Amino acid sequence: MIPVAFGATAADAEGRPDGKKISPESALKALKSGNLRHRHGKSIRKSYAPKGEALSKGQWPIAAIVGCADSRVHPDEIFDIAPANLFVVRNAGNVIDDDVLGSLEYAVEHLGVELIVTCGHSLCGAVKATEAVVLGGDLPGGHINNLVEKIRPALAALPVGHTLQQAVTANSKQSAQRALNDSEILLEAKLAGKLHVVSATYSLVNKKVYFYNEATVTPV
Repeated sequence: MIPVAFGATAADAEGRPDGKKISPESALKALKSGNLRHRHGKSIRKSYAPKGEALSKGQWPIAAIVGCADSRVHPDEIFDIAPANLFVVRNAGNVIDDDVLGSLEYAVEHLGVELIVTCGHSLCGAVKATEAVVLGGDLPGGHINNLVEKIRPALAALPVGHTLQQAVTANSKQSAQRALNDSEILLEAKLAGKLHVVSATYSLVNKKVYFYNEATVTPV
């Protein structure tokens, strides 16, 4: 069943009380434009909410971002978007698990979000820790092991001698693909042409977000 948010009542999605729909293409363009402002020190915290509306009136997300919990990387900042305009889910290593999927499904079904971006970043500690395990080191222990096991397949598929940045990119792409592979709701939205899922990485050095090809539906 296609989620009700994609039907005739899509304009009434609780996350867009103004009823305004923003296409995934326009949302992606907005993220790229915002990152450009961020890189050049010209941030304005662009808002896509109705003019003058307070946060208590609702939220107006143009995209959902799956980001790393790293304290140096804040999606609202790197995309130069005002509060209430991005639906952000963060954890160490920007991995996909049941809680993240539930959050993304909520964003798509109830907030009318049509663009998901999985965004890793340079020098990611979670990816670096996983690299050490892939190279023969011991698991870190505790619940950190769960993160490592989520990231490990992306790194294990890379050629010997790959760089940390290549590992970060592979992990981001893997998260985008898993979002579609592991959620029937997101998959149905994608098949209906109502959802785009894109991977990206953010450079802590030059502040640029690099976007990659959109995740595709994997044949069963």
